[in-house]
Amino acid sequence: MQVNRQQLMDEGYNILHNVVPPDQLQPLRNSIEHMVDRRKELSTQQRTPDQPPGGAWAASGQPRLKFSTDCDNESADAIEFLLHENTLGVGRQLMDTEDVVPHNLACICSANAGESGPAKWHRDIGPGEPAPLRGMISNMQHHGPSYLQWNIALYDDSVFWIVPRSHRRVNTDAENRQLVENASSPLPGGMPVELNAGDGVVYTHLLLHWGSYYSSKMRRTLHPGYRPLRFRSYPNVHWRHWEPGFYHYLSDTARAQFEAWDRLFFAELDLVAKIFHAIRNRAVDAFKTGLDQLHPSPQDRMVCVVMLSKLSRALYQLKHTETPPASLWGNGRDIAYLGSHFTAKQAEILWKQFDTLDAKLQTSNQEDHPGFQRSISQYDSDNMPPDFEVADFIASWDHA
Repeated sequence: MQVNRQQLMDEGYNILHNVVPPDQLQPLRNSIEHMVDRRKELSTQQRTPDQPPGGAWAASGQPRLKFSTDCDNESADAIEFLLHENTLGVGRQLMDTEDVVPHNLACICSANAGESGPAKWHRDIGPGEPAPLRGMISNMQHHGPSYLQWNIALYDDSVFWIVPRSHRRVNTDAENRQLVENASSPLPGGMPVELNAGDGVVYTHLLLHWGSYYSSKMRRTLHPGYRPLRFRSYPNVHWRHWEPGFYHYLSDTARAQFEAWDRLFFAELDLVAKIFHAIRNRAVDAFKTGLDQLHPSPQDRMVCVVMLSKLSRALYQLKHTETPPASLWGNGRDIAYLGSHFTAKQAEILWKQFDTLDAKLQTSNQEDHPGFQRSISQYDSDNMPPDFEVADFIASWDHA
């Protein structure tokens, strides 16, 4: 499939036709519908008294499938399609690297009845999470996209809107004013993405986007995400939402691929653990060596360090609170694995080493950050700490 990498860098998206080959469209629809039926049945069984008949699925304005838990023998081809040259292969072209792996395996579905929404305009990041927006923009500009997500329509779909080029900048004052007044109406410069059945849009999560309405009109839109491993920079999205448990439904080739990716994820976490222990022990040379491996490019290394600070905070919370692991980071399994490298005391010491940096990432009080997920935060949504580089971070350890 022909892609336009320069358009992705400039505009933030590519619209591609016949991502789903015509002869695969109906079989893929059948597989998704099989998963929907299974999820509806389970949701009905798990219904609580405050929910409508049909449970959580029926109550949701935008129910979603999670392939890694919803698939079975009759629907595993939906997962295998996400390894297709038109999906995974496109990611390899746009990221310009071979080790591209699924981050998320999902499908957005229509509500059971009535209208729901519109949603709010947003970027798929929190304020300052996993780094300030300008830092992540710089990371993408210097190294190319390190996370891409898709909407692939199995039925005609015009729900999705975007603001082209917004991934290259912070919100304008005019956008912020409108987002405060009404975050659920068209933004200036916004455009609907018109997808015919089988078409897809691949885009960066830094782009301002919007679900314009949700209704009972048939919607089955695949929503996978992909990230690279062993990349030239630490990716802006460096976690995953799937975990093993579905491999036995896959072909031998697909199963081997997921098993190999699983090993790569754990190898990256082992490297992060080494970096964290170096920080904890104030071992400067070991820290620099690990950082060189995790983020080989000399550019934007401070963005990588900021992302590590957020992961260190999650690790501290894992060891010192009752917060479920999946609420802290990715699928939960990976942060639990990282946590196995540390005692509670070591996690506490590590987090203290980030004190100075964390303080510099915060604003003076909690602020509303329009256009971000979980918009109320004490962290600066846009700006990296001024005049604070890797050498300054290392120097700050003595004051922890």
